[in-house]
Amino acid sequence: MKLVALKLRRYASTWWANVVAKRAKKGKGKIKSWRKMKAKLKDKFLPSHYLQENYSKLHHLKQGFLSVEEYTREFEQLLIKCDLKENEEQTLVRYLGGLDERIAYVVELHPYTTLDELSSLAHKVELQKKVKGKSETSRPPV
Repeated sequence: MKLVALKLRRYASTWWANVVAKRAKKGKGKIKSWRKMKAKLKDKFLPSHYLQENYSKLHHLKQGFLSVEEYTREFEQLLIKCDLKENEEQTLVRYLGGLDERIAYVVELHPYTTLDELSSLAHKVELQKKVKGKSETSRPPV
């Protein structure tokens, strides 16, 4: 937490010093946990619509023309931004729901228990579909 405070720049640094000074004047204890500091920083610097917009992006995220790798990266970034408190099974269902249906149907036939396993399977299926598509286009017509 102290390291984060040292890394704050310009207005954020001045604002944090003011928070610390005001707490001291009021006789409140120092903020010692990262959780509490993070909450204060979010309250001050995140626009009120930030979380709502990211929840909406996550809810509507579809693979579309993205590769599995790009989709997975975007999915994980939105999960982090939203700081969702859901269990692993819910996250897996959410991921599958946005995955290309042709990939999701094949992936669902295999066992997985984590997002890493699921995204790895999706990546393998995507690669197989690309290889299969190339071999079918290189065959002479019958």
